Amino acid sequence: MPQSLLEDIETTLKTPDFRSYRAFLDEKAPVDVLLSEKFYKICTDSSDSRESELLRGCRTRSWFIRNQVSGRVRLATKQCRLRWCYHCGESRQRFITQAVSAWYNHAMDPKLLTVTVKHSKEPLKEQIDFLYKSFARLRSRKLLKEKVRGGVWFFQVTYNSKTETWHPHIHALLDADYMSHNYLMSLWEKITNGSTIVHIRRVNNPERSLSHNARYAARPSSLRTIPETKWPELYEAFTKRRICGTWGTAKSISLRAKKPTDSGDWKAIGDFSTVLALIRDDENAKAIWRAWTMNEELAEGISLATVDDFIEDKEPQPPPELNDWDVQPYFDWDDYK
Repeated sequence: MPQSLLEDIETTLKTPDFRSYRAFLDEKAPVDVLLSEKFYKICTDSSDSRESELLRGCRTRSWFIRNQVSGRVRLATKQCRLRWCYHCGESRQRFITQAVSAWYNHAMDPKLLTVTVKHSKEPLKEQIDFLYKSFARLRSRKLLKEKVRGGVWFFQVTYNSKTETWHPHIHALLDADYMSHNYLMSLWEKITNGSTIVHIRRVNNPERSLSHNARYAARPSSLRTIPETKWPELYEAFTKRRICGTWGTAKSISLRAKKPTDSGDWKAIGDFSTVLALIRDDENAKAIWRAWTMNEELAEGISLATVDDFIEDKEPQPPPELNDWDVQPYFDWDDYK
């Protein structure tokens, strides 16, 4: 972060005014954002579909909120929760990485297992169904029941344009004792009727391995690498389908964000765009921004909520129940840049 963000706000933010938090985020990954919009337009045959409407509104309604007990500032933003929304995917990845980290970092013997099935011209949906059933059968075998204490699995799919085939994979983070690769391969070959592609290795850096694989819990594939002609098949194959899960000692991990237990302690203190619009001249706006970006406490009474009330086109303040809102932690400016 620049030494004095507030003094250099105009050059740091690149544009003097963001109309919404969504516009602020879009600058980080404009190509991916446009691909998400195009994806839903193609897959739903309309730019006016319910999904497209939800996507356009995602994170456009956002307020700074202050915890009345700790004084910490967060950002509550309305989310669309669509699987192929870039911003919701980033948020899911951050949440799952945090949720799994304590378990995986304290695993007795962390390992990474990857399984896939042999190339096929079968529809993607059928290939995924077969892979899921095969993986469930593998986990039920005596070897894994005895050797694996727990695991978290993530699904990934790639597409080979040269062979015109899908390549579905499952990556599983394990806490497990040693298992022979050759024996695992023979088990997998028997279960799948001929697929032998199995990889297992010990993980020396659990944090890095988790961060890499958790991205598949957000989006099982990158739209950049899938031909547009294949997007409808991808969309159909993943409708109402789980793409991650847990078992064993990891079963207690929730991979879905829950309603904040302290939701009643939060109070709205200003719309995102209002704070940015006033940040050069208003001390309250500067204090709110600093508290969020620096993860500092904000003194009680500092607020721009009354200013929002006088702006005609402002939405009402967010409801006290935050379970429908994505509550962003303090802002990692280096990650944004």
